[in-house]
Amino acid sequence: MIRWALALGLLALSPSAAQALDVLPAQYRAAAAAGAVGSVTGRVYEERRRPDGSDQPLAGAAVTLLPRSAQFLEKLEAVKRTSRNSMNDYRAAAPAIQTLKAAYEKELWDSGAVDLVMGTIVAPDGRFSVENLPAGDWVLFVTSSVATDKKVVESKGARKERGVYVPGTYLTGYQRLTVWLREITVSGGRAENVELIERGAWFSGVVEERAPDASR
Repeated sequence: MIRWALALGLLALSPSAAQALDVLPAQYRAAAAAGAVGSVTGRVYEERRRPDGSDQPLAGAAVTLLPRSAQFLEKLEAVKRTSRNSMNDYRAAAPAIQTLKAAYEKELWDSGAVDLVMGTIVAPDGRFSVENLPAGDWVLFVTSSVATDKKVVESKGARKERGVYVPGTYLTGYQRLTVWLREITVSGGRAENVELIERGAWFSGVVEERAPDASR
């Protein structure tokens, strides 16, 4: 049994899926050549829990800006919707989202548009800045991953259910993945500023860490 979200991730890596991307790199390059470039700045943080407290910056979060693709966005939204269907779909959603993003980046690289994959890391104060972005429509994709190293216990029923498509493994831990997704229009000579709060994230899920089960 292959879960739908996993199949979607594999489909995104296929040539047929790549050819469907509706991105015209020439438009961005023309803007850059004309000097029409801007920037995106922002802050990623968890809001204070007490009035006298302070916001907690989510340092180390990965920031990526990609040319806007309606079909890429549609695939992401489809995974998010499906994640609510069952526990298995929820477990598969975060890895599927990562796979879709990686596949889209790969297609941009393979098409020679590596210069349109822009990124940075959130600084210790929670702020980031990506400059020299050609004017046009972009997708801001930010992820924060927190590892949980505490012991994870799986029930026998859960192990049996998971073993349907991950045979001979057991759960050792997981990464809590938070994703912010924004569509941004960059204009020449302007800085677009965004505030990304943890409770306002586009998606929150888990990426399981599994190891071979020698007892099987």
